[in-house]
Amino acid sequence: MLAVNAQKVKPRFKELALNNLEHFENPSSNWKIMGAVQSNFTDTFLHTARGTGVLYNEFSNAIRYQPGHHITTKMQHGDVILDFDFMIPKGSNSGIYLQSRYEIQINDSWGVKLPTSSDMGGIYERWKNEKGFEGSGPLTNAAFAPGLWQHMEISFQAPRFDGSGKKISPAKFIYVRLNGVTIHENIIVSGPTRSPAFENEAAYGPLMIQGDHGQIAIKNFKYAPQDELNVALDEISYAYFEKSAKSPEEATKTKPTSFGKTKTLDGRLASARDQFFLQFEGKINIPSKDSYTFSMLHTGDGSLEIDGKKVIEQNWTWIGADPLTGIVDLEAGTHIFKLWINKDVNWAPPGFSLYVEKPNSRAFALHTPASMPDRTPAPLVEVKAVGNPEIIRSFMYHHNKKLTHVLSVGDPAQLHYAYDLLQGAMLKIWKGNFLNATDMWYERGEPQTASPLGASIDLVGNCPVYEKNATKDSIADYHYKGYTISSKGHPVFKYQYKKMNIEDQISPNETGRGLTRTIQLQGDAKDKTWIRIAQGSNITPLGNGVYAIDNQKYFIQIGSSIYPNIETYLGQQVLILPAKEKIQYQLIW
Repeated sequence: MLAVNAQKVKPRFKELALNNLEHFENPSSNWKIMGAVQSNFTDTFLHTARGTGVLYNEFSNAIRYQPGHHITTKMQHGDVILDFDFMIPKGSNSGIYLQSRYEIQINDSWGVKLPTSSDMGGIYERWKNEKGFEGSGPLTNAAFAPGLWQHMEISFQAPRFDGSGKKISPAKFIYVRLNGVTIHENIIVSGPTRSPAFENEAAYGPLMIQGDHGQIAIKNFKYAPQDELNVALDEISYAYFEKSAKSPEEATKTKPTSFGKTKTLDGRLASARDQFFLQFEGKINIPSKDSYTFSMLHTGDGSLEIDGKKVIEQNWTWIGADPLTGIVDLEAGTHIFKLWINKDVNWAPPGFSLYVEKPNSRAFALHTPASMPDRTPAPLVEVKAVGNPEIIRSFMYHHNKKLTHVLSVGDPAQLHYAYDLLQGAMLKIWKGNFLNATDMWYERGEPQTASPLGASIDLVGNCPVYEKNATKDSIADYHYKGYTISSKGHPVFKYQYKKMNIEDQISPNETGRGLTRTIQLQGDAKDKTWIRIAQGSNITPLGNGVYAIDNQKYFIQIGSSIYPNIETYLGQQVLILPAKEKIQYQLIW
């Protein structure tokens, strides 16, 4: 059904300010507020600096598995959406307990091929009679390397109880997203997972963060309570015309085929399959003053107005597309609505739906369920890299811009990248499944865009040649000359820059946990040329040739005896090396 597509409103998040520990209930001494955190991917601990903005668990082996070291919020929640960044060092383990009862696991699972409920993002198992049961592993391993900031979003639905306190509906994780990838969807949890703060279940409870297993740092912690929205319709009338019309005025020039009162909005009141006009009028009862978003889906033209004001402007759509939407500020109380649809084509099935939502509520259906037939979702057209590397040419979005000359390269080692042929630029790197080509090859494939299937990291996406005095971040003299295929099946890109020839090759590194990039220049001017190997808001040396890029977004590793320059360029920092010799470095995430 359409419920997922109807969710259009961004939640109003509240931030759990981390200036001190005032938002937590009697925190133990292992919990601190810090200003900055960093770590190498090989470190088993986090390095911290004084300040505010980061919640940090100063874990030590002395408190391992000892009670009293978790931290709980004063805030109590029912249905909620959480959004936060976190970092753990190598080998660390923690967890987020919704209502202090239902755990989402946070565990160093870097490189795990088949994750289970005990891996990063897993819904941890329940426990009885010294045995584990239930639990749900993530759909894919979307975890980044330890020492990097990672992002998690959780939409949680609390259990429901009747007036006597009997549970009538279990807790549910609507979705869990790790680093932008959905790893759980609509997972029911029949009871508290292992080691909860409370064995019973309730409508509300505090968040709890596990503190006795390992170090963790959390920042940008936001939450949005989700209200149950209940909007009622009343005194609904309808008129049905067996003809196509572009407006109610045009339709009412003739008598309706049928008309009368109805208890619900139901597209089946139109008995014809095609060429009909259906309109509804009535009262809508709004529970509270707020901004409301209405989403309407059908085939043909349609419009919605409330209190004489157009909420959804007349427009054409079909039930295989996105709904028409409109936003209106409404006071609590009764309002008058009018809506109409005009089905004027015969190639799409009939159907009608209308949803309403407001920030911090789930979409509420104003139509009867049978009014909208089940929609068959577009199948995933997946390109897999099995046996040999896969090379796919496509359009791709990068920093909200549609690039037209993109090559995506997938490797059986599950390490992939996207490359801009015009600038010789790495655009994205990711692990796991390779490429979503649905918008290229399904039906007309009009967008012609491909996208990563794994948790991707967007790189700056600029030419590797560094021109310090350039006023814009692109190189006009960098000319693409095609590519050859290496003995292992990877492309070797060839470019010409001024009087130099350049070869650029990217392939999985020996550990299978990152990519190695090799750039070699030939020509007399190479001694005066610099190659940019990274760019970001900041670049931090971590020792042994490892650099953290863009606030611990990913790592660059070069030989420990090589010392690149760090310069400021167009408001950012760049990591550069002279092009005298062959340049080789690793991207690790």
